[in-house]
Amino acid sequence: MKRREFIINSALAIGGTALLAGCGKKELIKSENQVARRKYKDITIPLLGLGCMRLPMKGDEIDQQELDRMVDYCMEHGANYFDTAYMYVDSKSEFAIGKSLKRFKREDFMLADKSPIYKMNTPQDVRKIFNEQLKKCQVEYFDFYMCHNINKNSVGTYRDVHMVEELAKLKEEGKIKYLGFSFHGTPEILREVVKDYEWDFAQLQVNYLDWDVVKAHEQYDIVQAQGIPVTVMEPLRGGGLVNLSDKALKKLKENSDNSPAAFGLRWAASRDNVVTVLSGMSNLQQVKENIQTFIDYKDMDEKEEKLADEIAKIIQSQGEINCTACKYCMKVCPRGINIPALFALYNQYKVTNNKMLFGIYYETLADDEKADKCIKCGLCSKNCPQSLDIPTLLTKINDEYNKTAG
Repeated sequence: MKRREFIINSALAIGGTALLAGCGKKELIKSENQVARRKYKDITIPLLGLGCMRLPMKGDEIDQQELDRMVDYCMEHGANYFDTAYMYVDSKSEFAIGKSLKRFKREDFMLADKSPIYKMNTPQDVRKIFNEQLKKCQVEYFDFYMCHNINKNSVGTYRDVHMVEELAKLKEEGKIKYLGFSFHGTPEILREVVKDYEWDFAQLQVNYLDWDVVKAHEQYDIVQAQGIPVTVMEPLRGGGLVNLSDKALKKLKENSDNSPAAFGLRWAASRDNVVTVLSGMSNLQQVKENIQTFIDYKDMDEKEEKLADEIAKIIQSQGEINCTACKYCMKVCPRGINIPALFALYNQYKVTNNKMLFGIYYETLADDEKADKCIKCGLCSKNCPQSLDIPTLLTKINDEYNKTAG
């Protein structure tokens, strides 16, 4: 489809004049056959955005045709917010989403990108890589731009290279409209970061399972107290809140007409300070289902909030490993162990208790991807947004497999 076939209501794309106060429920804007929007400063933002970390694939390459179909459908229904990053999909995401969005007028979509702290050695690197990202995405500016993945291991570099100061200059030049950060650290570090700059927004991991498990609620409260709006990542916890256990799914079906995905997305969007929820959709069908959720969107009521808490307790009681399958651990593993796959296998095993299937699926992994290849270097844990003790968990998984094999 060509861009002239899309008629994007200009009032939806750039309208609204109310300033975001940073706390309290945001005004919801609805229009027929369009996803709901919320006011943010002098614009409105779709309540659903396309996260570009889990794009459709053909082998090792991004399926550009399927991505174009996904983007077309998003644009047609007002979901015109797209979020990418330097390292997403083995550093191919920026190229792909840039190619797809190039078919549209620049003012008709919002593009968010992130500055890769791990690539920075000097303040000059900040601008250099920023310009590379502009080129890859084929744009002249980013609507939203972030200091990416601030945590206990990266916060020192983020400050040493004066990242905020350098990005603030780019904002003054009009190359960044709104400057924020994404965070995967402790509440203690977050309390410091929110004071480093008058941030336009913060990107946090917010979902009903992690709300208490990894102190997401505490982090959200810290940001909200500073009046900083929130964009949500991992609302479905890397798919973990879509593929519910039988017990959790039964609980949901008995008390709600929502699918697991719709329920999780609505829960995240219902937080007071949230302006958009990013979903890492990887095919057109997921896009259609999620967009329908936000066309029909309404905030959760008290009964649904209680149900989410009950489902979370069911999941936690079944011993799942708190992994979102971001694959950051795999980027630094010297042995190439498929850590997310192992955790997913183990979590499913703990839900079903099917030892035979656990053993069968484990054997589908290549020998060098298995848990027993871990040399306990600890690099994975240092790179893990969830601060998991990965070597210990891999030992546990290997021991469990040896029991089933025996």
